Amino acid sequence: MEKIKSAYKKINLADWKRKEHFAVYRSQMKCGFSLTTKINIAKVLPFIKENGYKLYPVMIYLIARAVNKHDAFKMAMKEGELIVWDYVDPIYTVLHSETETFSALTAIYDKDFTRFMANYNDVGERHADNLHFFPEQPPENHFNISAIPWINFDSFNLHIADFTDYFAPSFTIGKYKKQADETLMPIAIQVHHAVCDGIHVAQLISTLEEYCENIETVIKSQV
Repeated sequence: MEKIKSAYKKINLADWKRKEHFAVYRSQMKCGFSLTTKINIAKVLPFIKENGYKLYPVMIYLIARAVNKHDAFKMAMKEGELIVWDYVDPIYTVLHSETETFSALTAIYDKDFTRFMANYNDVGERHADNLHFFPEQPPENHFNISAIPWINFDSFNLHIADFTDYFAPSFTIGKYKKQADETLMPIAIQVHHAVCDGIHVAQLISTLEEYCENIETVIKSQV
C-alpha cells in the first residue's frame, strides 16, 4: 500500500499550557520516564480465536488506536518547531527465529481494522526473508512497539543513551498470565517527559483497557 505522508499541526509554545514543563524537561533537566502495568485481555483472546487472528497484530492495532487518540503521544520536533502529527504509524519488531535477531517493520495506521490488518499482512509478506534491522525506511510519524512473549514481567525499562528531542513513545508487551477471571498482559511504556506526564500515560492506559474490554464494539466502530 502506498504511504500517504502524514500532515501535522504546529504547537504555539507561547500559548501552550505545558510550555514551562516542556522547556525544563527538554533542556534543563532532560528526562523521560517508564511505567509498567498489566492490562486484562480476557475479551481479546476469544475474539482472536473465533476470527482466526494472531494476538500480536491485534494488540498492535489496539495500541496504535489508543496512541492516535491522544496528542501527547504524537508529538515531534520538525524544523525546529514542536508539532503534533495527524496520526502516527507503529514500528514493531518481528523475530527471525533462525538467527534470533529481529527486524523493525512499519504498518500504515488505519482506524479501520480490516485495512490495518491488510497493511500488516502485506508488510510481513514483503519482508518475510529480509533480515535487516530496517527493511524499509521508517516514517517520521511513528511510535514503537516490541514484544517479549516468553516472559511475564513486572517491570521493564528501556534505556536510551540520548533521546534528545526524540518524543515518540515506546511500548513493550510481555507474556500474558491467567489470574482468577482475568488474563493479564504486562505492558511497559516509555515516554519523554518534555511532552508527556503521568496523567497522559494514565489516560492512554484507560483507553487501551476500554478497547480490550470492548474489542468487538471497538473493531466495528470508526469513531
